[in-house]
Amino acid sequence: MLKEDWLNKKEGLIVVSDEFQYFHHHSKEILLYHKNILNNVKEALSSKISINPQIRNRKNPIGIGAGNLNKEIRDLMKVKFDTIKFEVNEQKGVYYFSSDKDKQQIAGFDFAFLNSKNNLIKLRNLCFGELKYSDGKKRWDSFLKKNQDLKTFSDTILSPQDFGKNISELNDIEPLILGEIQFGNWGLVYRDFFKLLKANVQTSVDCMIYIVPAGKLETLLSDGIVSYDKTVKLIQEFSKVINVPVWVLGLDIKI
Repeated sequence: MLKEDWLNKKEGLIVVSDEFQYFHHHSKEILLYHKNILNNVKEALSSKISINPQIRNRKNPIGIGAGNLNKEIRDLMKVKFDTIKFEVNEQKGVYYFSSDKDKQQIAGFDFAFLNSKNNLIKLRNLCFGELKYSDGKKRWDSFLKKNQDLKTFSDTILSPQDFGKNISELNDIEPLILGEIQFGNWGLVYRDFFKLLKANVQTSVDCMIYIVPAGKLETLLSDGIVSYDKTVKLIQEFSKVINVPVWVLGLDIKI
């Protein structure tokens, strides 16, 4: 393809195929139980997207920008899921996240499906329970300011007579699923899985969705990046250490 023709490309079709899916440690059974998440992720990531074509000095000179690709994927997920959270950071068993109005970047997971009520109970226990933050009221108010949908529920778990005591989490079936969209340098895969293992110690993660490039998409991104084949190989090599269910989802593209 001529370079000029490539630079005129405006869109591509990202696809999810059975060839580039790997289910580690019972993740398939967990996701089949929560089939709405499994199916909607696949549908969201089987869509047309805008691309940022680039020309590079390498064996395969044509490429696309990873930053724009990452944004397109987030937008697709946001449209498909009302409850998805982005830029999610775990601290002492509580998950914090950026709202649409607050675009602050934090060193956490790219997205998550949270059990929001149990997450709020954990924060309540840290702010008003047995071992409370000194600035617990400030932290609580800041969190609720960004999550007005939890205001009614917060009123039911914030009784002054119970301050100084922890309360129990709810017994429901909402899963805790963390997600990462990784098109960066290969070394980042180790950071991602250490981060996952730390979060699992604090909160018992049900599953991780790890989105990486595969096939043609891999060749269009930078050299030395995280890829589907390398990720699967790493998980297989450290399968006894990575005790969290992981769905590795390799994205390909048709242009």
